[in-house]
Amino acid sequence: MGSERHQRFAGKTALVTGAAQGIGRAVATDFAEEGASVVVSDILGDDIKKLESEIRERGGTVVAIPCDVSSRDQVEKLIEDAVSWVGSVDILVNNAGYLTTGTIEETTDEIIDRTLSVNLNGVLYAIRAVTPLMKRQGYGRIINVASITGKNGDNSTVFAYGATKGAVISLTRSVARQLGPFGITCNAIAPHAVMTKMMEYWDADKKQQIADKIPVRRLGTVEDMSALIRFLSSDESSFITGETVNINGGYYMD
Repeated sequence: MGSERHQRFAGKTALVTGAAQGIGRAVATDFAEEGASVVVSDILGDDIKKLESEIRERGGTVVAIPCDVSSRDQVEKLIEDAVSWVGSVDILVNNAGYLTTGTIEETTDEIIDRTLSVNLNGVLYAIRAVTPLMKRQGYGRIINVASITGKNGDNSTVFAYGATKGAVISLTRSVARQLGPFGITCNAIAPHAVMTKMMEYWDADKKQQIADKIPVRRLGTVEDMSALIRFLSSDESSFITGETVNINGGYYMD
C-alpha cells in the first residue's frame, strides 16, 4: 500500500474519529496509503470493521476501535487501546460529528444535548486524553473538523450546531497556545457544501443552487477535505498552528 504516494506518515500513528463514512473514511484510507498506522473509530462498529478489512486488503496497517465520543470513558479507553496497539498517537483527527436540521423552536433538549456532547465534548475529551502522551513524545498533530457555520452561523441546521463549531474554533486556538511549546500543533478546518451522508437532506436543486453561489462553481468532496487534513497533519505544516482553514471554494472568506 502507498506505492503510488509519498510515505509522508511512515512511522506515525493517526487516530481518526467518525471514520465510518465521509471525510473520516477518506482521510483514514489516505493516511494508510501514505504509510501511517491508522486507528479508525466510530460509533458504527460494523462499518469501521469493514473499513479495517478494506485497508488491510490494500496492505495498510489499521485497527478498528468502536467509540461513542460523547462518552468520556469510551474516549479515554480509545486512546489507551490505540497506545496498547501501536505505542503512540502522533496524529489526532477529531472528525466525529452530529448534525440535524430544524428551526430554533424545533430544537429539543435531546438535540441540544447530543449536538454538544458529540461535537464539543467529544473533541475536548479526545484532546485531553492525548495531551500527556503527545507531551511525552514531544510531538503531535491535532486537527479538528469545524464548519463554516462556526464562523458564519447556522441557516438550515439546528442553531446548536454552529454554536458547537464556533466553540471548536476557539478551543483550537487555546490548545495551540498551550501545546505549541511541546512540539504539538492544533489546527481546524471549516468546510462548507461537502457532499457526505450528513448532507443527504439537500436535494438536487439545492445542491445546484449552492454550487452556483460558490466562486469555483462546484461542491466540495471528501478528497478535498482529506488533502487539507493530511497537509495539516504533516511536518510540512509545522509552522502553522491555531488556524481554522476555510475550505469552501471561496463561498466564505475571512
